[in-house]
Amino acid sequence: MTGMICPTCGTKGRRIKPITVESLARDAVLERLQTLEGFSYCPAPECPVAWYRPESGEIVDKTELKVRIGMKETTDPRPICYCFGHDAADLEVDILRNGRSDIPAGIAAKCKQGLDRCEETNPQGSCCLGNVNRVVKEAGRQAEPAPPLAQPFAMATDPDCCSIDEKEDGHE
Repeated sequence: MTGMICPTCGTKGRRIKPITVESLARDAVLERLQTLEGFSYCPAPECPVAWYRPESGEIVDKTELKVRIGMKETTDPRPICYCFGHDAADLEVDILRNGRSDIPAGIAAKCKQGLDRCEETNPQGSCCLGNVNRVVKEAGRQAEPAPPLAQPFAMATDPDCCSIDEKEDGHE
C-alpha cells in the first residue's frame, strides 16, 4: 500500500475517481496531467497536496483546484458540504443560535433523495458527512441524531454514504 502514501507528508491517502479530477482541477492542470486515473486524495490538513498519483509522481496542489478544500483551510470560507453549499461557519452559527445543528440531518436527507454529487464536487471524491460531523464536534456540541429518513448520517465515514442503492435506482 505504499502507493497510497502522500509523497509530501507521508499520510495514507484514498483513491479518487477520474470524475473528481476532471470536475475540480483547473484547466491548466488537466492539460499537464498524463491521465486522470490513479490519483489519491491526501487528507492531512497541513499538507498542501490535494491529489497525488504514485505511479507517475504527479502532484496537484490544493491551490490548483477550482474550489477550496475546507478541511485543509484555516480561514473562512471553509467549504464542508460542496453539494449543498455549506461551510464551517454555517455549522458554527447554527450551533450558536440553536445549541445544535440540523444541517447534518438536512444533508443526509438530501443525499438519501439522490440529490448529491459528491464525486464531482468534493475534492476528496466522497461524501462530506464525516467532515460535517467533525466540524460540529469541534464547535463543542453534538448534533441531534438524524431522523430515521437520514440513516446515512450514522455511516458518515463510509465513502459511499450518500449513494443510492444501485439496485434501487436500476444502475450497476
